[in-house]
Amino acid sequence: MTEQRKESSGTKRRGSRLAAPTVVSITTQGGPFKGVSAAVVRRRALKMLAHLALQGVELSVALVDDPAIHELNRTYRRKDKPTDVLAFPMIDENGAGSRKRGRRGPVDPSAWQGLLGDVIVSVDTAARQAAERGRPLLDEITMLLGHGLLHLLGYDHKTDAEEREMTTLTGELEAAAASRGSSPTGIGARGGAARSNKTRAQ
Repeated sequence: MTEQRKESSGTKRRGSRLAAPTVVSITTQGGPFKGVSAAVVRRRALKMLAHLALQGVELSVALVDDPAIHELNRTYRRKDKPTDVLAFPMIDENGAGSRKRGRRGPVDPSAWQGLLGDVIVSVDTAARQAAERGRPLLDEITMLLGHGLLHLLGYDHKTDAEEREMTTLTGELEAAAASRGSSPTGIGARGGAARSNKTRAQ
């Protein structure tokens, strides 16, 4: 990776204890990516985590080009082509592996600790999709970031119902990320299927 920066949301009190800061690491590979600010992506990621009421967690985000994500997609998913976003959850490390497949319910912030995992976004593919959809590149990257984050939390879209749920939740995260100031926390009584294989991309 050619660039790595970290930003923390600061240490906040959770009840009477001090909660660990939330950290978002941004790396870039390839580029330069015109019109893409790592600082803006980081701020949007922090807003998404705040919306989910996740504190004291770490999220790694990589902004890459098509050749980089093509290689990852081929290696981990056996799909020999670029894709828009990949997610590599670290469920074993954060203690959230107890979520049952198909069990619905809100994200429990207390179940998530440490590194959530990695979200890799292809800026090249995002730019093409943004042009096709007639919207700004940042909006497309924000959508992909939210989609990838939900995969880290165990959501999936293998069925029509899961697809609708993820689309709704991704929209909520997009709105929270683009909002000014703080956003309400929690995404309501929804859930998904946790993945236990941390080396498998979504």
